Amino acid sequence: MSPILAVGAIINAVVLLQCGMGLLSALLPLRMQEAGFSSSEIGVMSAGFSGGFLLGCILAPTLIRRIGHIRAFSALATVLSTLTLALAIDTDLYLWTGARLLSGICYAGLLTTSDSWISGETDRSVRGRVMSVYMICYKVAQAGGPLMLTVATISGNWHFMLVSAFFSLSLLPVALRHGGNPTPPSDDRMGIVQVYRKTPLAIVGCLCIATSNSALGNLIGLYGLAEGLDVNGAVVLSSVLQFGALFLQWPLGWTSDRIDRRLVMIFGIATMAVVSAVLIALPALPLWGYAFFVLLIGGLGFSIYPIIVAHAGDFVEQKQMVPLCATLMLSFAFGMTLGPLTGSTAMEWLGPDGLLYHTILFNGIFVGFAIYRMTQRSAPAPTGAYVNVPASSVAISQLNPRSAGPEIEESLEAVFGHDDEADGEEIPHYKPSGK
Repeated sequence: MSPILAVGAIINAVVLLQCGMGLLSALLPLRMQEAGFSSSEIGVMSAGFSGGFLLGCILAPTLIRRIGHIRAFSALATVLSTLTLALAIDTDLYLWTGARLLSGICYAGLLTTSDSWISGETDRSVRGRVMSVYMICYKVAQAGGPLMLTVATISGNWHFMLVSAFFSLSLLPVALRHGGNPTPPSDDRMGIVQVYRKTPLAIVGCLCIATSNSALGNLIGLYGLAEGLDVNGAVVLSSVLQFGALFLQWPLGWTSDRIDRRLVMIFGIATMAVVSAVLIALPALPLWGYAFFVLLIGGLGFSIYPIIVAHAGDFVEQKQMVPLCATLMLSFAFGMTLGPLTGSTAMEWLGPDGLLYHTILFNGIFVGFAIYRMTQRSAPAPTGAYVNVPASSVAISQLNPRSAGPEIEESLEAVFGHDDEADGEEIPHYKPSGK
């Protein structure tokens, strides 16, 4: 069977989850703004979801090991669907923040379940292809979800019922799939101090990028409304922000395999800051003008996390990739929680352009620290090719083709030979013909 078809049911479930979550994430800030809530209050609600996501990343592996993938996915999807319907009770800050915090826990658990499931069902020899298909489906669903808001008014409760239906329908591919539970996800992590000592830029980069990107992802719709766009225009900005990463991820990643990855990160983040500054300086634009600049901002900012992971991976052995990525994901999730709070505060103080000033600030911190690190040591030799890893769960690192286990290394050694330096003699990296 094709490796893609083997995990197709799980990918379909993730697509349904992402469609629903993309729609809901774009809807809630707009509904709260319509109801008269301030930017800071909207930031608190958005941070509630990110904080729940951080907790879910920590708790999910234990839950999956205890009850298995199928039960964990079913339970979490059911609770997430119910919490979505609870949002229709009333537009209340405490209700929505609490429901979004619990939703974040469930969502992180669902992504951890699906990512580890796909990893467990995929042979290491085809993980690159599976990861590519998974990433395309993941990003398209995430970017396409908000566009559903353009077909009708944002008032009423039909959105919550539709999102709840998406979450409930994600159970179908899992329930109808043949086979049992795969191997539970690893809960191994490297200490954050240990990771910082190996690669300080990875920790600082994850925090800065997550803080900037999370603020943009949650508040870009409010920025569009404040700039004079209608609701449909604000929704389009939420969508193109995600589409940008789909187009620019691979060119930047391909380049990072050929030159110092830090230069690629500095170029991407510095350019993102320049584009943000240009957008601040320009007068009011039509929708296509804002969409163009937001597409660039999203493409540059949302493409850096996989390069950070690749950069960090150049400093560790292959067997350390899974715990390394799990720690980086937790650092990223912490930044995701901070971003809506600081970004919404900037908008309160500086108006809609405060969101872009917020982006420039954290971009500047990242670029300054990256330049400093380049003065401290030279670039390491790449230990593996760039892999487009999404910031989805602590388990996605197990799908990374660079996370090869000892059995793979041993099989390659058996086929190609090895260097025996103890004897002072090099054994050729091939098997000589017996004929």
